[in-house]
Amino acid sequence: MLIDESDYYCIHVRKTTEEPTLNNLSQNQNQGVPIKFELYSSTDNAWTMAEDDNFEHPVRIIQEPLDLITETTIRVPCASSAELLSNTGRHTAVPMVTEVLNTLNIPEHEHRSVVDKLFSAFVESQDLTIEPDNIFVVGIEHVIFRMHFVNDYQMVYGLGFPFVPATASSIEGLEEVSVDGLDGTCVICMENFGEDDFGGHARRLPCSHLYHEDCIVEWLETSHLCPVCRYPMPHNNAD
Repeated sequence: MLIDESDYYCIHVRKTTEEPTLNNLSQNQNQGVPIKFELYSSTDNAWTMAEDDNFEHPVRIIQEPLDLITETTIRVPCASSAELLSNTGRHTAVPMVTEVLNTLNIPEHEHRSVVDKLFSAFVESQDLTIEPDNIFVVGIEHVIFRMHFVNDYQMVYGLGFPFVPATASSIEGLEEVSVDGLDGTCVICMENFGEDDFGGHARRLPCSHLYHEDCIVEWLETSHLCPVCRYPMPHNNAD
């Protein structure tokens, strides 16, 4: 039974050397710093058996593959990322970025995050002159999160979610990661890694997926499978 549905956005910015696809650009626009926007969509489904009805501890989350919805490229008329960081460059770039985000129907409250991460990438590259095949790529993931309620273990087993915990030693041996300056969201609690309530630590599974320490420890004490990819942690059940 579907009990809740919400959505959120994940923003990633990277600098790459791929050749940009300059759709709908005239010849006199082919100069400047290229910024490519990629909009993706996905759906996360989670199931819970929470008896107190707060649904904060799903027994399983399945993330669908990301689908590329659309992409578009603009060129900001600056010779380098250093020039982009000047007041003039910023006043030129921000309205152009905002116009694209509005075209992609990105909520206004997400615009600041996109601009901040984009300019952080400019800072990291500020000593570099922009070459024709260099491009900044803004990946925007729109994720719909759906929570379902199941009322008995048999239904959960029917969904293929075995309750076999990971071994204590494998949980204790997980790589510890500081969340200071770490972007992203823990898919178990759906909170950002930088939230103070989680003690400033995260844990990385061997499959490389990252979670708040308290969240993944509690999860693995129930299920030995990674919440995202179902990577099996060591466990004592031979089946």
